[in-house]
Amino acid sequence: VSIFLGLWITSHFNQMARRPDPSSFSDSTKVKTTSLHLVLTADLSSSTLTGHVDIVFERVDSSCQTLVLDAKALNISKIVGKESGKQLEYSLTETSPDFGSALSIELEPDSNTVTIFYSTPPDASGVQVLSPEQTFGDYPYLFTQCQAIHARSIVPCQDTPGVKAPYTAEITVAKPLTAVMSAVSVRTQESDTTSTYFFEQKIPIPSYLIALVIGDIVYRDISARVRVWSERANIDACFYEFGTTEEILQVAESIAGPYVWGRYDLVVLPPSFPYGGMENPCLTFVTPTLLAGDRSLVNVVAHEIAHSWTGNLVTNANWEHFWLNEGFTVFLERKILGKLGGEQGELIRNEAAIGGLTSLRYAIEVFGADNPLTMLDVDLTGVDPDDAFSSVPYEKGFTLLWYLETLVGGPAKFDLFLHAYIQEHAYQSIKSDVFVEYFKSSFPGVEVEWEKWLKTPGMPLVIPEYDPTRQQQAIDTAAAWSENKMESIDKLTAKQVRSALELLLENEKLTLTVAENLDAAYKFRESKNSEIIFGWCRIGIKVRMESVVDTALQFITTQGRMKFVRPLYRDLLQWDEQQKRAIDTFRANSKFYHNICRTMVEKDIQAAISKA
Repeated sequence: VSIFLGLWITSHFNQMARRPDPSSFSDSTKVKTTSLHLVLTADLSSSTLTGHVDIVFERVDSSCQTLVLDAKALNISKIVGKESGKQLEYSLTETSPDFGSALSIELEPDSNTVTIFYSTPPDASGVQVLSPEQTFGDYPYLFTQCQAIHARSIVPCQDTPGVKAPYTAEITVAKPLTAVMSAVSVRTQESDTTSTYFFEQKIPIPSYLIALVIGDIVYRDISARVRVWSERANIDACFYEFGTTEEILQVAESIAGPYVWGRYDLVVLPPSFPYGGMENPCLTFVTPTLLAGDRSLVNVVAHEIAHSWTGNLVTNANWEHFWLNEGFTVFLERKILGKLGGEQGELIRNEAAIGGLTSLRYAIEVFGADNPLTMLDVDLTGVDPDDAFSSVPYEKGFTLLWYLETLVGGPAKFDLFLHAYIQEHAYQSIKSDVFVEYFKSSFPGVEVEWEKWLKTPGMPLVIPEYDPTRQQQAIDTAAAWSENKMESIDKLTAKQVRSALELLLENEKLTLTVAENLDAAYKFRESKNSEIIFGWCRIGIKVRMESVVDTALQFITTQGRMKFVRPLYRDLLQWDEQQKRAIDTFRANSKFYHNICRTMVEKDIQAAISKA
């Protein structure tokens, strides 16, 4: 049986590899989706979505008589031709745990629309339904997370960033719950017990940007086009924390061009959300771990706003070119933060770049410097994109762009190029070669070793000489701490404190005594800043400070952001005396975590056990 299963998997991966996206069974060179219409009823008590989707398509290859979609564990009841109303023949391949199944639909001649009736399973990989106890309120809560390839667990579709289509939706929920989506709300229809929300996303988007939230949520308007949504209990805190969003959006427009999506809303999700943010158009998802009370973590909002151009408008054609989404977005994010910083702007941008190098080094240390997943252009044949996720495409991609900026003569010239690149490739899905050719045509005299930059694993070929002026206070503070000199940090920004903790973690003079003195002097474990708590916990674990274990375990079982959860579990798994407790804690709280986070931590645990 295992031999046949292995042959089946190999055969299907080979088929996927021959298509435009190795992570999708669909083939947009034959048939391409042009619009979606979703009609779904949410039952949070059973954790399911039930209804149908109308898929309008065009036959790129006029001879093609089969539409192949991605589907993952969906319960399909029937498929009909929209025009004829006749049931269509279809088949599903055996399910791959990571990629789902190929759904092949036999098309009628000259038809261009199919209607698929289906329901999602209670454990759909792209959906998390929370009990009231897991939220800040009194009602259950549902949210989706489709990136990278989880849209197929919510709706049968061509689940690839290489295909973009507008969508409309009708979502029915039980009262008093509210539904919001990555689209503009059009109207609401009420019955005695339910509300149906109608949405429209006119701009073509890839499937991973389809997003839905259902909960007892309310909003506060920040400006005419910006509002923040959250559960009732923390709406005031959210309104304050993200009160500068309109200003950030205006600065982004001054760099990248007009904001074309109409609304820019944010929804602060429950703590189990696995990312810092998700750039769903018209409705950015953010983690409550950003609620520091002092707006010190709003760089995440700048990042998600930047995605409105790099990622959502100019999109990687498949996940092998993810750096085109994230490297560009980090670059634009730091441009935005720099412009917001006034006279200190370039120093702020340099400070962020130096901090990014720390994240990049850690990611490469985890993967291994020779791991091909640390290249910018990666081969994902047979590889779940979630397994490839790290800060490498973010920070290594950013480093390449900063390097290019220095080659062409500095920010003034590169800013013009960046703006032109975005406008030229908006509404498209592209691969690295498209960017490379555009750069070459824009700067014909500039020589770049493109093959090495894109295909060499490990750290970047060149690390620019960043200005350390703003970082110097963090460097000096970390050095003083390493000598047990616990000086006042009142004049340091939250970012500088975070940087000092990161630097101390790598300092060879870090000892248990240093950590104990640090704990007594600053009580970082009581900070409201999640980044500071995270940095402090890593230091305590490294020096085997037993009193930090309770803090670390509480931190990673009360929020599910993978940026924090995975490194802290990895650190605890390497501490022999605490490994079993870490594993037991994870297993006891596994239902709290989102499926993506739960799956990745489980893989980290298995890797740690295999090394033991």
